[in-house]
Amino acid sequence: MANRVLKRYGLEGMAKALISLGVLFVFFAWLAGAYYFVLTVKSAIIFIVPLIFTCVLALTILIIRYRYTMFEKYPYLMNLPSLFYRIKDKKGTNNQSLAFSMIFTVHSLVVAFLGILSLILTISIGSSVKSHGIASAFLYIYLAIVAVLIISVFLQYRRIYMKFVK
Repeated sequence: MANRVLKRYGLEGMAKALISLGVLFVFFAWLAGAYYFVLTVKSAIIFIVPLIFTCVLALTILIIRYRYTMFEKYPYLMNLPSLFYRIKDKKGTNNQSLAFSMIFTVHSLVVAFLGILSLILTISIGSSVKSHGIASAFLYIYLAIVAVLIISVFLQYRRIYMKFVK
């Protein structure tokens, strides 16, 4: 697969929307951090969570943006689902290329969830400090979102499998 060239497809509309949503949530996490910084925390430590999530978000977006280049030049860096290799290209179709592009919609879903997790964790930390160390209900929301993320990823991969392999 090292010298394989795929036909390049743009991101699906859903992928673009999910990336925008993720960036928006991280932006709101920065705003929430600023709110708690001014209101109660008075320490830059509140900005650690948005900073970490911003870096992870930027790295994920770069991977999505340069997905074809990474696959073509550095395939050992990519860890594609095995279903990509099971897809048969019929004469005159680009099923593998289309499925490859669709797989990155799942990565865009991760970007959106990273954004919302950043926001929730920042609010959780800020509200815990504000209420003098009382455990925040946001922790349970955070864990529920992680569970929804995992389920969503598997459902997206199933959608791709059903479209191209079955």
